[in-house]
Amino acid sequence: MLYINGRFLTQPMTGVERYAYNICKALARLQQPFTIVCPKAPIHQDYDVSNLNIVHYGIGNSHFWEQCVLPFFFIGKKNYLVVSFTGLGSVLIPHKMMTIHDLAFLKNPSWYSRTYYWYYKLMTPLAVKTSQHILTVSEFSKSEILRFYPFIKGEKISVVYNAVNRQLFKCLSDVPPAKEPFVLCVSSIDPRKNFARLIEACQGLTEAKLYIVGNYNRVFGEQQLTSTSDHIHFLGRVSDQELVRLYNQAECFVFPSLYEGFGLPPLEAMACGCPVLVSDIPVEREVCADAAQYFNPLEPSEILRIIAQYLSNTDVIKETMRQKGYENLTRFSWEKSARALMEIIKTDC
Repeated sequence: MLYINGRFLTQPMTGVERYAYNICKALARLQQPFTIVCPKAPIHQDYDVSNLNIVHYGIGNSHFWEQCVLPFFFIGKKNYLVVSFTGLGSVLIPHKMMTIHDLAFLKNPSWYSRTYYWYYKLMTPLAVKTSQHILTVSEFSKSEILRFYPFIKGEKISVVYNAVNRQLFKCLSDVPPAKEPFVLCVSSIDPRKNFARLIEACQGLTEAKLYIVGNYNRVFGEQQLTSTSDHIHFLGRVSDQELVRLYNQAECFVFPSLYEGFGLPPLEAMACGCPVLVSDIPVEREVCADAAQYFNPLEPSEILRIIAQYLSNTDVIKETMRQKGYENLTRFSWEKSARALMEIIKTDC
């Protein structure tokens, strides 16, 4: 029997929660039987769980629930597998599969709060050693896991890609043009997303404004972003519907991240027909292939040059970028990822 760690359903939908939710929905569409075990806290409004089989269990809604309460649900059960799509899962559950989206906290501890860093530094090796199999979201992340945890055998790690909900993220025919041209950036506000250099670069941007969508998160190190330019606007967190509108209206999408396990927003932008400019880092080469323009994320002048160069391109070049984006998206789907997961479970668990 397949069970899913459902703690993510009580949290707002950000990157890792979106991964968990969409794979669950794809498994349901493929009529794969499974049960989500969830805390008794309310399901967050971001999720439509009408066709998901959910069991509420235990008390609390924190890491304590995941590590110490959830294991009691499986006492006396046999022939089960628990999958955690958003991270560690419980080290006390013997029959489990965990997901490592990235190892950014080991790559650069200063990006995170001390509490977050030490919790994951101590718990991740324990979770890895007690898991039957490990999922990750890119070949790059798989190589990072093998680099930081050399005791793991490569065959114990499988890549199950992110994808885009094409019912939601798509080109809209009824969206009016933006009142002013803008470049869009979407991400949580944390140091590895490299907003400081993007803002420095865009102080000199005159052809369009920069809109930044995203919120601060307490797990990341302190970072206060400000700008003296009236060309730069912080929009905070927006609804998915508003985000789709912004993707459709933007001149282009820019993603200056220094480190990612996958990086989903560039694919969301492509699905909405928004040309993509991204950091020249290995994982973005893997995900975006030839469907994006690349820049050195460490050089604000280079970021500005690529954005300005794109804005001055002809309509023919912009349309070519859009078409390459659509073609690239065919490599990824939640159904493909769900089928890959089912094959892993059948073969290795």
